[in-house]
Amino acid sequence: MPDDTKLTSASVSAMIMYSMSSASMLLINKLCLKALPLPGLVSTAQFIFSAVAIMLIKVSGVAPVDDFEWKKVRPYLLYVLQFVVGIYTNMKALQHSNIDTVIVFRASCPLAVCVLEWAFLGRQLPNCRSCLALLCILLGVLGYVSADKSFVVGGIHAYTWVIAYTLVTATQMAYGKYIVGPDMKFASMWGPTQYTNVLSIAPMLAIAMLSHEHDNLLKLSAPEHELWTPRTIAYLLASCVVGLAISFTGWYCRSQVTATCYTVLGVANKMVTVLVNLLIWDEHAGLAGILWLTLCIAGATGYQQAPLRQEEVAKQRLLNESLECPELLNDEGGEGADSSSESPEAERSPGTELKSRV
Repeated sequence: MPDDTKLTSASVSAMIMYSMSSASMLLINKLCLKALPLPGLVSTAQFIFSAVAIMLIKVSGVAPVDDFEWKKVRPYLLYVLQFVVGIYTNMKALQHSNIDTVIVFRASCPLAVCVLEWAFLGRQLPNCRSCLALLCILLGVLGYVSADKSFVVGGIHAYTWVIAYTLVTATQMAYGKYIVGPDMKFASMWGPTQYTNVLSIAPMLAIAMLSHEHDNLLKLSAPEHELWTPRTIAYLLASCVVGLAISFTGWYCRSQVTATCYTVLGVANKMVTVLVNLLIWDEHAGLAGILWLTLCIAGATGYQQAPLRQEEVAKQRLLNESLECPELLNDEGGEGADSSSESPEAERSPGTELKSRV
């Protein structure tokens, strides 16, 4: 992606595709969990569906998909841990509270992500315009929820899950941006999509087993419960399809924009979810809520992604040149290039490099 604050046509198209997936995912998961209250197993089914679909894409040659390489898998292990915990806490938050509760906590993520980008990813802090936009988003969501008469949280456990979800999401957004950089040399964004879904199957299934969801599944599958109705199957299948879509478009969008911009876009998408909720269901806020919604969307459109700091621009330029023409390091660097290529710096793991940017 470019280093300045302007969005390219690729960035805009990525944001549109991601928005279409993200705006529907929360609603579909909510419907699915009402019919099938097993968040861990539902998430596992989504991961397996995505893994199989990506395998078919790879075999058919529709798009290039990277093989599993340890140097690429290693930095994704930490992300997968964050991703799985984030998905599970999101599912639990949706199970124990309403959509508005999840959104109001989710809206605070950009405030934390912009600081993490400054600390670890070489970005400048947001300018006055972007700070005002972030404030509008937060005020808009808080105002919407305060105007919504249906804003009722199911006890302290609901707050526990949404707080956990918010903390995990903030760190996940910043680290996710780092491991999708050009130095990873992915053939396409189907590579990160494959890594995330395949590596997430085992830990998410383990969480489901530890939560005794398999026992609950057996109980709910009894004939008297009528669990596997056509509607339940349709909800589960729809959540799997949208899960694959948001996984790919999320990585593609993340590769095109900054972590904070990506997080702000996610908040705006969730507000579109609220708008859909307002149109198709009776439980929503009135005119005041719509006005707060407008403020939130206005804040999202006013956000301008922060540029890289000058020293980081130089590092990125050198990295891009070395990736495009690696022979330049040997031709121009001489003995210095040889010594630098053998230095411990070249062998540092992505996690170590990330910490060194503080």
